[in-house]
Amino acid sequence: MAAILASAAALRVPVIGWGLPPTIPHVLSSDLRCSYAFDEDDILTPISFGNPAQLDFDPRNYVWGTLHFHILLAGLEAAEQLGLTGGPWRQAYYNLTPGAFDRVYVAGRSISLLFGLLSIWLVYRLGCAIGCPQAGLWGAAVMAFSPAHLLASVQIRADLTMVCLLLLAALVGLRVIRQPRYATLLLLGLVSGMACTAKYSAVLPAAGIVLAALAAAGFHPRNLLLVAAGAVAGGVLGEPYALVRWHEVTDQLAKVFLANSQIPAALRPSIVVLLLTQFSYAARFAAGPAASVASLAGFYILVRRHAPSGRLIAAAAAGAIIVWVPLVWPMLRYQLPLLPFLALAAGIAIHQCPAPLRWALGCAALLFPLAGSIDQFLMMRSEHPGNQALTAILETVPAGSVISRLTVEMPPLDRKVYPKGPNPFLDDLRLSRPAYVVTSNLPDKEYPETNLQLLKGEYGILGEFALRRRFPWATLGEAGSPHDWKYTHPRLVLYRRHTR
Repeated sequence: MAAILASAAALRVPVIGWGLPPTIPHVLSSDLRCSYAFDEDDILTPISFGNPAQLDFDPRNYVWGTLHFHILLAGLEAAEQLGLTGGPWRQAYYNLTPGAFDRVYVAGRSISLLFGLLSIWLVYRLGCAIGCPQAGLWGAAVMAFSPAHLLASVQIRADLTMVCLLLLAALVGLRVIRQPRYATLLLLGLVSGMACTAKYSAVLPAAGIVLAALAAAGFHPRNLLLVAAGAVAGGVLGEPYALVRWHEVTDQLAKVFLANSQIPAALRPSIVVLLLTQFSYAARFAAGPAASVASLAGFYILVRRHAPSGRLIAAAAAGAIIVWVPLVWPMLRYQLPLLPFLALAAGIAIHQCPAPLRWALGCAALLFPLAGSIDQFLMMRSEHPGNQALTAILETVPAGSVISRLTVEMPPLDRKVYPKGPNPFLDDLRLSRPAYVVTSNLPDKEYPETNLQLLKGEYGILGEFALRRRFPWATLGEAGSPHDWKYTHPRLVLYRRHTR
């Protein structure tokens, strides 16, 4: 439903084209081309370096995996040839061309939308493959209604490409359990390898699928060799430049791991806090509370009554949970590899209930995520608070004023006109006392008390910019919401220091 809602509005752009800065000279001079869903430009910019006419698909960015980069580049080139981007897409992207800049984002997000719709169908097919098509329908509904799935379906990210390949690997794994033929074993490795090149965090859930399938088929040398050969082929197919640029790949990944290892202990969540936070995100913002509780019974039923197929689903879910630990940060998009298996398990539990209770539990399971998705849908049709704040700053803050702010992207200011002051979340504002400060609710923790007291005592509020949620009960309120959930509806406050 979430992806269908976005698809229905795609031609009108406000939903699939949400969260983009205005195409005005000031934003052009900021040198920023990102949306308010941070990191989208970190995919668009690398693929702009490619030249498919010369068979150059190398994005020069290897920190996530490159399969989705290749698919996105091919999609944007096709959109350009069909006239859907209003001209050369690179020119529209870099020059912030009015009308055409938005089309580039819409075309890129459409790829995610297609994978989002495909993932819903694959959840249903997975239910059919374990012999429970009705459970597959319930699971597909939970997946489709999910607010997390809606957000992923309208962002330029690799997550849903990875999810689709994991679901396809699970379907092939179930076939291996029934008939461990040479071609099927090779295909299992191939799809699993490609899933990992879509996004590296697929490694553990893909490993769970492969191990569960081989446990049923037998760990014979022949089986292991075929799956390994398929995995290598899938890795080469999805990330061919790793063969010739392996130094760059390892260097970029090493920098990511080094940056994570240097996170201050005060900011890094413990493993217990991390897991509890992620489970709360799953229950509130991904599958919804009722479906999440039902999934516990569903996993029990899968393992006890549908073994060994059920064990494969459970192993995939376990891998999707364990991978949260090396990812370090609790984020909503990290729920996506778990979501389809959680949704299917919930569908199993709902289907196993007696008829009157089945519909009551099913409606309860779907009510919360649907209301959350409707909230997001309506917010995506509204003017983003980042643009509201940008307009207010351009109208009220004198050029040359130093503005202390959390990020340079929200709002996108020309730093030659408005120099960036200290970070109000990480720095002590008492040392510089900037004339203007912009705060946002994006951090997962509170701002330093010293900065809050300084803002309260020496600053006045020039403006507050936020969107009102219609159904906050759908996620049990907003407190403790994920960082990337707030991309669609952050709360920004513009402060000005009192003059004496």
